[in-house]
Amino acid sequence: MHPRNRYRDKHDFAELCRVSPELKEYMTVTPAGKPTLDFSNRRALLLLNRALLLRDYGLKHWDIPEDHLVPPLPGRLDYLHAVKDLAPDTRRVLDIGTGASAIYPILGTREYGWQFVGTEINPDSVKVARAIVQFNPVLRGNIEVRRQEDPASVFAGVVAPQDRFDVSICNPPFYGSREEAEHAGAKKWSKLGRTDRGLSFGGADSELWTAGGELRFLKRMIAESDPFRRQVGWFTTLVSKRGYLDTARHLLDRLPVEMRILPLEQGNKKSRVLAWRYGK
Repeated sequence: MHPRNRYRDKHDFAELCRVSPELKEYMTVTPAGKPTLDFSNRRALLLLNRALLLRDYGLKHWDIPEDHLVPPLPGRLDYLHAVKDLAPDTRRVLDIGTGASAIYPILGTREYGWQFVGTEINPDSVKVARAIVQFNPVLRGNIEVRRQEDPASVFAGVVAPQDRFDVSICNPPFYGSREEAEHAGAKKWSKLGRTDRGLSFGGADSELWTAGGELRFLKRMIAESDPFRRQVGWFTTLVSKRGYLDTARHLLDRLPVEMRILPLEQGNKKSRVLAWRYGK
């Protein structure tokens, strides 16, 4: 975990339960007799996020509908800290696929004072994300949520001619279909000896999958970046599989860009951020 990640240490669940009393219903005990949270339960994860956002980030309200993704905060923070290391002078960020939670804009605004434009193709997610911004005075004026009308586009249609961003970020849909996402969730729980669990974090279709899967999305993002080279400094995206980086390198080698790969580690989970920028 990144050294600046405020969640490097274990959560103080007694304190968090005071912030969000409902969280007590989802507490359990480890084999060693220590209190912990039932991390397999989506409602528990949502309440945990809410308590953290209220306690640590000054929010008054945060909630998302039942069928939307509950993002784990430590991993989201690591991405933003990596971006800060990559581009220390960042002021304005474009978040591709911000989701109903608007979690990257919330964390980036409150951690670093960045201003955000979040884009989203799901109209319900747009409404919820905008409501979160409006319900929280600390977010107003710092986060704008724009609807992407064309699911086949990444930057076109949401980046205006006058826009300038220091960095774009993206947590792409990792799967090619809803069934693929559910199968991956079931496989994960099966390894842990559970057969009664699916997608513990939830997720709307647009948050989980896209036609052609993550690799096609990555190819499209790289191809679309060139026309916006003068409006975005660093283009970045999470890449779930190391093998996809070979395809990305092949495509980026054809372009006048500098490329970086930023490693991320959360416990035993390893991932990476692909970053590239065009020459002056």
